[in-house]
Amino acid sequence: MRRIIIEEIPWVYACCDAEITAADIASASRFQNERRRAEHLAWRRVVRRELGRNISIEYNEVGAPFVDVDHTHISVAHGAGRVAVAISDTQVGIDIESFDRNFERITSRIMSHEEQQLCGDEHWAAYVWTTKEALYKLYGEQGIDLIGDIRICSYDSEKKLIRAQLRSQKEAVVELSTHHDDAVVAVAYFE
Repeated sequence: MRRIIIEEIPWVYACCDAEITAADIASASRFQNERRRAEHLAWRRVVRRELGRNISIEYNEVGAPFVDVDHTHISVAHGAGRVAVAISDTQVGIDIESFDRNFERITSRIMSHEEQQLCGDEHWAAYVWTTKEALYKLYGEQGIDLIGDIRICSYDSEKKLIRAQLRSQKEAVVELSTHHDDAVVAVAYFE
């Protein structure tokens, strides 16, 4: 079971929103930036709506959120004015980015020469960025070098499917999709 929920981020929350708890508001208060608070509340709202208002949302040693529901894993991302939440019975990683971000500026920092040659699609840099971000979340390790540690092994352009590997660990699969034709979503998991 794997569910992907993508929603616009409401930039203003009513104090009486039934799905946001006092713990969520307290957690969001650590962000001084209003946009970051709204993003934080948006993904927590989705998780509570999908899994129950009274679940506990905690953070592991690398700062990734998890829930106290047996056999349930979550991953969250925000970008392009949207929040993306993956809920799965196995480990999962998710990322979302707008296509209009300038990925060319960071290509040399995220892609090896071989990865740059894998695809000629105009959105390839966006695909690689979201893929590596989703994989980073899936593997759950700190200090990962996006070029040296995460290697894209193959790309199936028809299925929009990437196979990748972190160091010599288990190979992962990343499914790519577009959202409203202006953003890319990457969902990473182990087969």
